[in-house]
This record gives sequence, C-alpha cells and structure tokens, in this order.
Amino acid sequence: MTTSTTATNPYASLGLAVSSATGSGATSTSATSGNGAESLDMNSFMKLLTTQLQNQDPTNPTDNSQMIAQLAQFSSLQGISQLNTTVNGFQSTLQSSQIMQAAALVGKAAIVKGDTAHMYNSTAADGTTKASGILGAVDIPTGATSVSVSITNASGQVVDTQSVPVSGSARPTFSWDGTMPDGSVAPPGAYTVTANATVNGQGQAAQTYVGAVISSVGVTSSGPQLNLDGGLPPAKLSDVVEIIS
Repeated sequence: MTTSTTATNPYASLGLAVSSATGSGATSTSATSGNGAESLDMNSFMKLLTTQLQNQDPTNPTDNSQMIAQLAQFSSLQGISQLNTTVNGFQSTLQSSQIMQAAALVGKAAIVKGDTAHMYNSTAADGTTKASGILGAVDIPTGATSVSVSITNASGQVVDTQSVPVSGSARPTFSWDGTMPDGSVAPPGAYTVTANATVNGQGQAAQTYVGAVISSVGVTSSGPQLNLDGGLPPAKLSDVVEIIS
C-alpha cells in the first residue's frame, strides 16, 4: 500500500519559498520580499544557514569546508556592497562641492579650453563703434620653434594672424582688438581661433583657449556644466585654466 506524505517547508518562517526539489531530496530556496524582489541580507543568510543545519540529514551532514566557503563568499559580497555605497556617497559629495565651486564663477570672465570666442561691439559717447576684442591662450607643444594663431569670422575669412612666443610661458596669451585688415571694426559675433606650431620642421595643431564670460551653471550626470555668454559651447569646470575678473 502506498502512503502519501506532505513535506513541510522548514524555511517557511523565514519567508523563504521552496522553488524546486533536487534528486537527493534537498530543497532549493529563494528569498522573497513583499514586492516580489529577491534579496538576502546578512541576517537572513545566517537564519537560513542555521535552519539548514538544524534540518540537515544526520547521516549526511553539511560539509564544514562548504559552509565556511559560503560564509566567506557572502561576507565578501556584503563588503563590496558597502564599498559601493561609500563610493556613491563620496561621488555625491564631490559633485555637490563642484557645483558650489562652479556657481561661484557665474558672472566671471575666464580663459577656458575651446576654439570659439564671441566678440561684442559697443557705441561710445561720440558715436563711434568699439569692439570688445578677443583674448586667448595657446599651449606650446614640446620642441616647438614657432607658433602662430589665426582668427577667422563666420564666413571663414581670416581677420587676424599673429605669432606667440615659444619661450617663457608654456601657455602664452594673445589678444586681438577687433580691427579688420582694412582698419574697420569687426562686427560682433562668433570667431574661430586656431593655432599651428612647427615641431621638427613639421606643422602641428596646438590646443587653444579663449576668453569667455560664465553666464550660468547647469547640472549634468558628469558634473557641473558652465554655460558661456554669447551662445558659446558649454564648458566643464576642468576646462577653466584662468579667472580674469
């Protein structure tokens, strides 16, 4: 005569559900929470381990080395989780500090990495037009024997070309007063700055920087974003190399 028995789940009081039976009669368990998400903290893990030991087969007890390995693995995973939490907190604090630092720059004129500058025009009391001019800087490549800077308008016309010193400062500045080759005042708008160096007899592009006014600060996933006056491309906080005023 066949007798049917109902197996009890020793993990029921722990909130652990039986998912499937293995060939040896062991039961696979999973941790469940009220919202259906699987989770297992250190406390639940220890309860599970204790219950497993209390309900183990006396003729086939749990191997000590396996139990120690499980404890070590779980402890390692918990340590990594705590480290991630700490790092995330540090990143949040660092970003907040950077935003405060960037906010202090609003309204300041600065030299920032880039190749586009904006020039303004103003009218003097006598009715004459004056240009704000353009200020910039350039990185001198190692071994450069000469460096020239060219400024072009929106039409691609070169409005100024000048040489910058290659000795002394590694990042010399340059300026253009907005006077066109024919002596007229250049119109306001965006101008492109390019620098070319001669290294070992070969031409090489050099990094340029332009003067700009920081009008506002935005917040992005990668950190604060400096919005520049005149519709110039936004810059990062690390792009600022000098505060002019």
